Amino acid sequence: MNLRVLRIIAFIAIPLFILTLSSSYIFEWLWLSEVGYSQIFWTLRGTQVVLTLLAFIIASLFFIPNFRFLAEQLKNANLSGSPLQGSNIDLNTDFASKRIKQFFTLGGLIMAVIFALSFYIRWDESLRFISSVPFGEVDPMFGRDISFFMFELPFWDLAQSSFTSIVFITLIIITMAYIFTGLLMVRSFTDFNAGKKVLNHIKINVVAWLGLVAWGLYLDRYNLVYKADGIVFGAGYTDVMYQLPAIWIMFVLTIALALLILVSRWVNTSKAIPGLAVLTVVVLILGRAALPGMVQKFNVEPNELELESPYLERNIEMTRLAYNLHNVQEVEYQANDTLTVSDITNNRDAIDNIRLWDSRLLINTYKQLQEIRSYYEFYSVDNDRYTVDGDVTQMMLSAREIARTLPSQSDTWVNRHLQYTHGYGLVMSPVTETNSQGEPRLSIRNLPPSWDSDDLKVDNPAIYYGENSSGYYVVNSGIEELHYPDGDANVYTHYSGNGGIQISDFFRKLLFAWELGDINILLTDYITEDSRLQIWRSVQERIRKITPFLELDRDPYLVLNDGRLYWVQDAYTTSSHFPYSQRYRNSFNYIRNSVKIVVDAYEGTVDYYIVDENDPVLEVYDSIFPGVFKSLDELPEGIENQFRYPQDLFEIQIETFSRYHMTTPQVFYNQEDLWTRPNEKYGGRQMLMDPYYVLARLPGENELEFMLISPLTPENRDNMISWMTAKSDPGNYGDLIVYKLPKERLIYGPAQIEARIDQDPEISRQIALWDQRGSSVIRGNLMVIPIENSFLYVEPVFLIAEGVDIPQLQRVIVAIGDAISMQPTLDEALFDLFGDEAAPIIATSPLVNQDNLPETALTEETAINRQALDEIRSIWNDLKEALENGDWNRYGELLGELEDKINDLQ
Repeated sequence: MNLRVLRIIAFIAIPLFILTLSSSYIFEWLWLSEVGYSQIFWTLRGTQVVLTLLAFIIASLFFIPNFRFLAEQLKNANLSGSPLQGSNIDLNTDFASKRIKQFFTLGGLIMAVIFALSFYIRWDESLRFISSVPFGEVDPMFGRDISFFMFELPFWDLAQSSFTSIVFITLIIITMAYIFTGLLMVRSFTDFNAGKKVLNHIKINVVAWLGLVAWGLYLDRYNLVYKADGIVFGAGYTDVMYQLPAIWIMFVLTIALALLILVSRWVNTSKAIPGLAVLTVVVLILGRAALPGMVQKFNVEPNELELESPYLERNIEMTRLAYNLHNVQEVEYQANDTLTVSDITNNRDAIDNIRLWDSRLLINTYKQLQEIRSYYEFYSVDNDRYTVDGDVTQMMLSAREIARTLPSQSDTWVNRHLQYTHGYGLVMSPVTETNSQGEPRLSIRNLPPSWDSDDLKVDNPAIYYGENSSGYYVVNSGIEELHYPDGDANVYTHYSGNGGIQISDFFRKLLFAWELGDINILLTDYITEDSRLQIWRSVQERIRKITPFLELDRDPYLVLNDGRLYWVQDAYTTSSHFPYSQRYRNSFNYIRNSVKIVVDAYEGTVDYYIVDENDPVLEVYDSIFPGVFKSLDELPEGIENQFRYPQDLFEIQIETFSRYHMTTPQVFYNQEDLWTRPNEKYGGRQMLMDPYYVLARLPGENELEFMLISPLTPENRDNMISWMTAKSDPGNYGDLIVYKLPKERLIYGPAQIEARIDQDPEISRQIALWDQRGSSVIRGNLMVIPIENSFLYVEPVFLIAEGVDIPQLQRVIVAIGDAISMQPTLDEALFDLFGDEAAPIIATSPLVNQDNLPETALTEETAINRQALDEIRSIWNDLKEALENGDWNRYGELLGELEDKINDLQ
C-alpha cells in the first residue's frame, strides 16, 4: 500500500473519527442554543471535562510515580524462591528495565483514565458543593447547618472514597508485585523481609491509605444521621452512645497507627505497630458491631420508647420539615349527616362543578368522537378550571396530537418526517355536563376548533410540541405540511415559528443525518436552507435534555391561555441527604415543588418559573445557571391562574403525613393513629383511591377554590378519619390543610359507601339489567365532596355498548349519610333524596332560567312550580318502573315527557 493511499484513507478516516467523537456534543450544543440554554451546555459539559481532567491528573500523579518506582526496584528482583521461580524472565537488563517502566507508565495512564471517567457523571455533587447556600436550619445532632449535609458532605464522601480507592489499589498492586518478584518475603503477619526502599515504598502507601481511612471515619460521624437500620431513620440511642465514641476511638487509633508506621523509617516500632493494629481491629469489631448489637438487644429493645424518644422527636421534626409538612394547618372538622337543601342551594356553584366524568373513560369517548382522522390521537385527559362568561368552571381537556404511528398506507418517510408534522387543537368539556346521549357536552370541539365562548377561543391550534411527540420532523421544507382536514380535502401550511434547528448548510445536514442515522436527510431535495429540524419534541424529554437535575411530575398538562396552547410541567428539587428525614420508598428524603415549567406548544420554548423562593436546592441551581429560572412576575398573564398543585407531590406528602401527623413520640412509636389513602372500586376490583381535583368551597370559606383533595382512613379500617387538601389558586398556592374528623362516631369512608351501593337492591338490579343486554357497566371515581359541615358522595355510572367503545354517562349515584339514590342526573338524585323539600334544588338548577328569579328568596317561584314538580316526580317514578320491567318503548316515551316538562319550567 503506497503513501498516497494511506493519505487518502487518513483524510477520510480522521474526520470521521473526530465526527464520531464530537458529533453528539455539537448536535446537543446546536439544539440547546436554539432553545436559548447554551450556557447549561457549557456549564455541565465544562464541569464534566474539568472534573475528568482533575481526576485524571490526580490519579496519574499517584499511579505513575508509584509504578515507575516499582519498575525501578524490579531491576533488583530475585525470582528464586518467589512465585515466579523457574520462569525464564530476565528483569535485570537495561532493555527489560526500560520496557517495564514503559509498561507500568502506560498501565498507570490507563488506570487513571478509567478512574477519571467515573467522575464524568458526578458533576451534580461537585456543582452543589461549589455553589452551596445556607439552609437556615441546623441538624439536631451536630448543630451544623443542614446545607452541610445536603451540599458538602456528599462531595467530601465522594472525594474520600475515590482517593482511598486509588491508594488501596496502588498498595495492592505494588505489594503483590514485590511478593511475586521476590523483593518482599512474607513469612507471617509480623515477619517479612525486604530491602529498605521496598519497605519504605510500601510504608508510604500504607500511611496514605490509613490517613484516608481516618478521614473516612471522621466523615462517618456525620453519616450517622442517614442510618436506616433503627426504629426510625437517623442516629438512634445506640448510635449516639456507642457507635459515635467507637468512631472517635478508631479515628485516633488509625492516626496513631499511621504515625507509628511513618516514624518506623527512623525509629524501631516493630513491636508497637502489630499491637496497635490488633487493638484497632478489636475496637472495630467490638465498638462498631458486637457491643452496639448487644446494647441494642439487651438494653435498648426492652426500654425502647424511653431511650429512643429524643431521637423519635428528631426524626418527626426533620421529616416534616423535609417534606414541607411543618406548615400543614390542622382543623377539627365536626362533620355530620345533616346536609340540608339550603346547604345545597348555598353551594350551587360547587355542586355544578362536581366532576362526573372519569378521565380513564373520557379518553375513549374523546377518541371515538373527536380524533376525526387516524393520524390524530388523544393520549391523556387533564383536569383544570377556566373562567367562562364570568363563571369559574371545572373543565376536562385533551390535546389532539399527531399519532406516534401513521396508517400503513401513509407510513412513508416524507409523510412521517415532512408532512404529518403536528397535532391540531384540543377538545374541552365541563366535568359535569352531558348531552341527551350521555356524552360530554363539548365546549371546544372539531377541526378547525369551534368554541361556545370567546373566553375559550383558540387562535393557534397547531401542536408541534406535545406530551407524546416522538421522533424528529423537518418543517418549512419544500413540501407543505398537513394542517387539518377540511371535508374531503386537506388544508396545508408551512411552519412560521422559530422552533427547531435551522438546516442552513451542508455541514448541518451531514451532522443531522449522522446523528439521526437517516441518510434520507442528505438525499432528499425537499430540505432547504430555511428548513428546521425539530427534535426532542416531547415535553418531558425536552425538559430533561435542558435540566437533567430536576425531577419531573408524571403528568404535564395542557393549558389554553389567551388563544394559545401551552404545556405546564411541575418540577421538583430533591435530595437524599437531609439529616434524620425518613426516605420515601428508599429514594429521596427531601422534596420541593419549586419550579413550574411552561412549554409553548407551537414554538417549543421552555421557560422555568420559580414558585418557591425559599428552596435552598433551587437557590444552588439558580446560582450555577444564572438566568435560567425566572420570577413569576415574568410569567405570561393568565397562566398562573391555571397552576395546579401536582398530584405526585400530594401523594408523597399524604403517604408521609399519614404517619408523621403523630408528633408525640409515644403515639408515633405505638403507631396508634396511622392513616392511609382509602380504597375504591373500579372496573370490578378494589384499588387505591387517587387524589382528585375539585372546585369547591372549604368549610368556613366564602370563595370557590380549585384544590386537590383526598379522604384518609385509619390503617386497616374503612371509615373516614380525616381529609387533606392542597390549594392551587394564586395567593394560596401550596397551602396544605388537614381536616380531622371526630373519632367518637362513624363517618363513612369511600369503601363503605361503595359497599352500601353494592347492597342497595334497586341499584344492583338496574346495573345487573344493563349488564345483561349487550353492554357493560363501569362505576367511575367515587367523589367525596365537603359541603358545609357534611359530605356529599357522588359516583357516576357509565354504560358501554358492546362493540362500540364510547362510554356514556347514564346515571349518577348520590349518597348523603344513610340515604342513597341513583338517577340520570345529579340534580334528580338530590331531588329524589330530599323529596318535596328539594324544590329549591330544581329551581336553582342550570336547567332553569334564573334571570327572573329574585336574589333573596325562591319561595314564591317554588310554590308556582310545585304542580309541575309533582308531575316530574310522577313521570320519574314511571321511568323507574319501566326500567325495572325492561319496557324500553315506554321508557323512551317517558323520557320525552320528562324533557317536555323540564322545558316548560324554563
